[in-house]
Amino acid sequence: MKWEVKISIVLVVTSVIFYVINYLTFHDTTFIEKYILVQLGFLPISVLLVTIVLNTLMVRRERREKLQKLNIVIGSFFAEVGKDLLRYLSKYDEDIHYIVDDLLQMEKFGDDDFERMKRKLKDHKYPINAKKANLHALRKYLMENKEFMVNLLDNPVLIEHETFTDLLWNLLHLTEELKIRLGFEALEDNDFNQLKEDMKRVYSLLTYEWVNYVHYLRTSYPHIFQFEVRTNPFKPHATSI
Repeated sequence: MKWEVKISIVLVVTSVIFYVINYLTFHDTTFIEKYILVQLGFLPISVLLVTIVLNTLMVRRERREKLQKLNIVIGSFFAEVGKDLLRYLSKYDEDIHYIVDDLLQMEKFGDDDFERMKRKLKDHKYPINAKKANLHALRKYLMENKEFMVNLLDNPVLIEHETFTDLLWNLLHLTEELKIRLGFEALEDNDFNQLKEDMKRVYSLLTYEWVNYVHYLRTSYPHIFQFEVRTNPFKPHATSI
């Protein structure tokens, strides 16, 4: 028998015992009948208050706490790895002008501007010129931070954030693709194009997640938002100073 059923039986039996004691003490069935009717009349209101109102408030609070924990993890990722990767990959974006002017104006953004920016990022093609990129340096950087990214995937708060988890998986995949190749100078076209597509996928996910993270900071942590704006990875020589 489940514990819920046991508790239900105990509560019902306890209630009956108290009614019996009331009857044996006062011998007033009319009062008991009226009291039961009053309680039954109040029951729908009680259900409304407890089940709907209080439950909604608790769910909302739990969601807010999860979102806070989630963005702490995302913030640590961008501080350790993400923004440096954005600085590196954006240098080889041949159509960077399509998004960079807006990205440099985020300090003035409202909620509508952020939503518009996210839609624009989804339309961007992210045409990376992988032939100009230093793939040896990229491989070295990703290998040095591989353990950090794997540890992030073990964090249970990321389970409900599919897009960020997708970013981490694609980063680890790109790391493995770079790792298995001893050199990049004599790569066949198919292999090179595969690497290029992996870089584009990572770059697009990385850009979107960073903007989404900054949007969250704008209302929740304005002082951290100002820091992110000052250290904007799309800004030449961005610094927190």
